[in-house]
Formats: sequence, structure tokens, C-alpha cells
Amino acid sequence: MPVPSPQLPLTENDSGLHEPFLRRAADTGSDPSSGYALAAFLTMRLVDQFTAGRPAPHPDALAYQVRATREFLNGLQPPTVESNHLSQIVRVSAGIGVSPKARLLWPPLLAFAYWLEKELRLEEALDVLGTGLKLSAQDTGEEDIAAQLQLGRVLRLSGRFADSAAAYARGGELADDLGDAHSELRSRVGRALVAQEQGNLPEAERILEGVLADARSAGDRTAQALVCHDLGTTHYLMGQLASAVQLTFTAFGLYDQRSQQMRALADTGLVLKELGHYSAAKRALLLVLEHDAPPEARVRPLVELMDLGALMQDRLLFERGRRELDRHLDALPPDEQVEYQMKLGRGLVGFDRQDDGERHLERAVALAEQYGLGERLFRAEALLEEARERRDQTVPAAAPEAVPAPELRSTIESLEALALGG
Repeated sequence: MPVPSPQLPLTENDSGLHEPFLRRAADTGSDPSSGYALAAFLTMRLVDQFTAGRPAPHPDALAYQVRATREFLNGLQPPTVESNHLSQIVRVSAGIGVSPKARLLWPPLLAFAYWLEKELRLEEALDVLGTGLKLSAQDTGEEDIAAQLQLGRVLRLSGRFADSAAAYARGGELADDLGDAHSELRSRVGRALVAQEQGNLPEAERILEGVLADARSAGDRTAQALVCHDLGTTHYLMGQLASAVQLTFTAFGLYDQRSQQMRALADTGLVLKELGHYSAAKRALLLVLEHDAPPEARVRPLVELMDLGALMQDRLLFERGRRELDRHLDALPPDEQVEYQMKLGRGLVGFDRQDDGERHLERAVALAEQYGLGERLFRAEALLEEARERRDQTVPAAAPEAVPAPELRSTIESLEALALGG
């Protein structure tokens, strides 16, 4: 039986005019990159022709729109990852014609939305997903589940937690109806992450422990990797640092995809830094940055390297992270913006720039309040209070290295082997 998709407010002004792409074109102005934004706009307008309930376009009119969009794309030089995604969408649109096979557009649309997400173009990713959800579909399939889970993730990254939870829940319902156990587990993980972002850490831990037990029973290695990783970050936020390191490094070993391995390694470095194992943390974070990762995957290790530079009183390391992050600041998701402002503020205070540091910490508090990021709000307020109490005190020396606890020695030794190419 067909299951209707939820009518989620995907953009602040969901008029179907694909404003995020037009805004990018306007922002880049005469820059050649504006052409790719216009190409994306034209491609989404082509996909609009297949919206459910819309009268079928005349074959000649559709053929003209396909041809015009393709010619515009072909005129863009040099070809890019974005133009390749768009060309694939146009190719499928041409193959569909006026036949009722609009769901064939789902794979290239999901791939394009995923790429936009990794480039931190979250409004554009939501626009693409919203366009796809309007396509006609006679039956519920795997693409519908994938779309809802992807939608939940992008909405969560955008700080829209109620909508995110609804999308994750809908994806879980569809997965349960189709007997897709893995996707049902992922939907529960997504809901746990929404609870985590809102500061309800006990609820996040409860959900994730249940998912981990079910994933182990099912022998689902991929789900186990995801849950170990997210449970590790939850333990970190709860102050359970030793178990957090073990969980994130376990996820690193379970993951198959290199990009996911690097995310887990970055979080391992973060927790090692908090435990005072600065050399091991630096090793892990630099290993991540050595790989050709998209902006989304570089943000966290750069933020932590910046913070690590402040703790070690290494100004060069601090400024390296700050310099690259400044280029991406406007595109960062809300949670990463808050994290950046917190670490930058704490670092500036540590380098005896008290007023600048407090200003960035106040910005972190304001952003966390604006986006309802409960857990980060607690931490930002604590850091701001700590900074104000330190006024007129002597600038602290570099923090000393901690002695590894027995349960962490294996992880630290494994990181040393990785850094040496072992």
C-alpha cells in the first residue's frame, strides 16, 4: 500500500522557486561559479515537470526544456562534480520523457543532495530533497526510506530538530513496513542524535544502547559501527571520556568507508585531547587532515586542532585551524558554528586576548540559544563564566601531557602505528 510522505516545511520559503540556488548565483555575481548555481536552478525546474498531480508536459515542450538545460550545462567549463551530478539528473529526465516513471530520478537526486550536504550547502540539499519528495510514486520503495533518513540528517544539521525527528520517525515506519531492519535501526540512531543535540543525553544513551544490542543480535556490522560512534560522542558529552575513546576507536575499526573512518578518528582525537593526551590527539587529527576530505569532514578536526594549539600554547597550530575555518564559517551548520566560537573564544583567552575571547564565547551562547542547542548552551555558558573569573590572572602555561591509563594504552599505541603507516 502506498504510504504518503510527510509534508515537512523544507525551506523557510518553500515556493518551488529554488531560492537557495538563485541566492548562490547572486552571491557569486560575475564569478564563473555562478553558472553552476544557475545550472542547478534550471535542473531543479526541469525536475519540477514530474511533480505528482501536475499535468504532464507536452512532449515537445519537455524535449525543449531538456535540450536547453543540457546545452547550458555543456557550456560550463571546466566540468565539476556538481555539473556531473546535474548532467546525470538531466539524462534521466530525458529518458523518462512523459512516462509515469518519475521515481527513476530518485537515485541521482539523492546523490546530488548528499554531495551538497558534504559541501555544507544545507539549504540547497533541502531544496533538492523537497523537490524529490514531490515526485509521483505508486509504491513505497528503498528510495523513499533513504530520502526520509537523509532528510532527517540534513534537517538535524540545520538545527530544525522537530522536523528532523519527524523525518527520522517516518523513515523508520517505512523501513518497518518493508522489513528493512538496517534502515529501521538507522532511524532510531537519528532520533537519538536529535535528543543528543537538544541536550537530553540520558535519552540519547538509552536509545543507542538499545540499537547497539539489536545490531549485535542481527550481526549488522555497519549499524554497530554507527552506534558505537554515536554512543561514544554521547559518552563524551556525559563526561565518560575513557569509554568514549574506546567506543569511537572501535567504530573506526568497524567502518568500511574511509570517510566514516576519518570521522571516527577525528572524534577519537577530540576525546584524547580532553583527557590530556595531546600528542596522541594531534596525531589522530593530523591523520584525518592528511586525507582529501570534503569541508564537512574537515571542520571538526580543524576546530579541535585549533583548541589543541591553545592548550599546548602552540600559536602556529592555533592559527592554522582558525585560518582555514574562517573561510567556511558562514556555511557551517549551527552546531559547528557554536563549537567553533567556543574553541576560538577559549583559545584567545588562553593567549591573553581576554576581550576578544569573551566576545566569541558570548557569540557561542547566543547561537546556541537561537538554535536550541541545549548541550552546547550549557558548555558555552560555563566557558564564558570561567573566562570572566580568570580576568586579571596570569596567562596559564602550556597544559602538561597526561599519563595514559592502562585501558587507553592500546588505542594510543595503535594511533602511533597508523601515523607510521603501520
